[in-house]
Amino acid sequence: MILYPKMTSQYDNIAQWLQEGILAAKAGQVEQARFRLLDVVEQDQTNEAAWFWLYQVFDRPDDKQVCLENLLIINPDNQWARQELFHYASPADSLAFEPQSIAARNGKPAAKQKSKASSRADRPLVLKIITAFWVGISLIFLSGGIIASGEWLASTIRSRNFPHYLTGGQVFELLVVLLFVVVGLVGLNVALALFLRSMIGFYGSLLLALGLLLVGPTISLIASPPNYVVMICTGGMAGMVVLLTLASQPGFKDT
Repeated sequence: MILYPKMTSQYDNIAQWLQEGILAAKAGQVEQARFRLLDVVEQDQTNEAAWFWLYQVFDRPDDKQVCLENLLIINPDNQWARQELFHYASPADSLAFEPQSIAARNGKPAAKQKSKASSRADRPLVLKIITAFWVGISLIFLSGGIIASGEWLASTIRSRNFPHYLTGGQVFELLVVLLFVVVGLVGLNVALALFLRSMIGFYGSLLLALGLLLVGPTISLIASPPNYVVMICTGGMAGMVVLLTLASQPGFKDT
């Protein structure tokens, strides 16, 4: 009774991924199609439609050959796949290929070969850009916070009121330093989640970018005198990150 809803949900996800992969392939969105179709065959290695469309979107001959071999394992009567296989394997290899015996031996379509093809699928370029951005900006924030904390500590020790109390300005400077460190650490965790293609990284990137979009221009405007160049740069950069993050959504795994 408990497992039935989970299985239903899994089949629904597979059907949705298959539909998204086919639509992406037809629209020429090759990388998005690969990700969705590979998600399908990772869950259901006997999905003939997924292997057929993976054959259409793969570029490497050996990956195409894997798709054709799996199609023949699933459906040994698929004459189209058998004919296509002659283009990617030698005639002797093609004639020696026995789908029935391989299927009987493994009990499922060439999982090892499928994994080989899956591992070659690259992340979308936009996802790589977003990940690299957060790594770089997080290291800047973190190193700046560490340097600023050392300067704050040195100036506080030299102040006349130390160690009796801290002035309001010193407390504010300390909060800014801590904010830099926290943002740097959070940004590195977001970059790690992006690298792992977790949806946590997607939402974290959006929230951080929106935070920069709000805080950066605001601080530039309330400064005396207002720094409009910094306002435009921070606002434009944060806005671009928001757009790139939204564009990278197809590269994430559903969790």
